[in-house]
Parts: sequence; structure tokens; C-alpha cells
Amino acid sequence: MIVNRPAGPAADRPRRATSQSAALLTGVGIGLALALAGCGGGAPAGAVAPPRADVTATGLPGTDTAPAGGTASPTTAPAASTAPLAGDSPAAAAGILTAYFAEIDDASRAGRVADVAALALPGCQACALDVGVTRDLAQRGLRTDADPYALSAVDAQPRTGLACAVTFLATTSTVGLLDPAGRRVDEAPGVPVRAGTAELALSGGGWRIQTIRYARRQP
Repeated sequence: MIVNRPAGPAADRPRRATSQSAALLTGVGIGLALALAGCGGGAPAGAVAPPRADVTATGLPGTDTAPAGGTASPTTAPAASTAPLAGDSPAAAAGILTAYFAEIDDASRAGRVADVAALALPGCQACALDVGVTRDLAQRGLRTDADPYALSAVDAQPRTGLACAVTFLATTSTVGLLDPAGRRVDEAPGVPVRAGTAELALSGGGWRIQTIRYARRQP
């Protein structure tokens, strides 16, 4: 037997709400992937969304992998798992880079806006993209169930004056998106491993990231 449903705005409201919710979650997933996947050759790009591997650099010990964010509170701001090294050495520059990715990871899992003011210069476009994704997640009440980045092969090059380049490999894995109750409501697609280079500048406050660039993917 077919049951007739009432017509009009009241009947359309559930369908419209479901459509808007799906569009919102889809937008988050796309935002997490596009920052890195959309990067061409030399243009800066960032990304967010996947478990972080141990990171090593010349003179820099590996970082500890933080636990998945399933038990983290969206309102909690955990301390970064990697403390940057002080000084003006290449190893210290690598420490700033790993601390930056650790902060993006932690903020994404906790559902808060990443704070990279002490790690990156205001003009870093890739950093603005990464922070923007964490802000979007926080505004929507979502968080990831794993770290956004997995880094490997971090290698600080010899400094040139007040500049230092740090090369690395970054993998953005597929991660789940959790609502405030910890329910998985969607997922953000990952991006295969890509080579990256961070350019850091030395100022009175130490090394800070000036830009992050990813190599063009091979066809």
C-alpha cells in the first residue's frame, strides 16, 4: 500500500536538510584533498588529511607518532608532539618544519584551528591552506580520526645566509571525519606520496617557514 505524504514545505524540509548536510560533508572532503592534489609544479600548496610516520633529519631525532584522535575532545588544544630545536642550524630548521606538521596534525585530530604563528611567516600560502582546512573543520564541528600527514626522508640542506631548504616526502592518507559525538560521518580522500621542499628564513625569532612547495606528480 502506498501511503500519501503531505505536500508542501513541511514535506520537503527533511529532504532539503539531508541534501545540505551531504553537500557540506562533501565540501570538507574535497577541501582536504585539493590543497595538495591540486598543486602543480612549483606553486606552493598545503593539505590536510592521515597517520604520521617517524621523521628524521640530520642531527634531528625522529618524532613520536601521536595516538589517533578518536578520544580527543574537539575543544582540547594538545601540545605539539614535536618541539622545534632552538638555534640557527639546518637541524633547527628541520625541527621547525616537523613541529609545523605536528601542529597541523594535532589541530586536525582535536577539531581546533591550528596555531602556526611561531613556525611560519604570514606570507606562506601553503601554510594558510593547511590552517584554513583546520579552521573549516572546527567551524563545522568535525575532526579527523587520524593525523593529516605522514612525513619521511626529512633532510635539511646546508644553510645559505639567512635561508635554509628542508626536503621531505609527504603522504596524505584517507581519514575519517568525526562529529562532536565521535561518529564517523564522512571521509576525506588521501593523496599519494609526494616530494616537498620547505624554504625557511632566519629572523630574530629563529627559523620560520617561508613557503612549502611540492614537486609535480609524474603522469
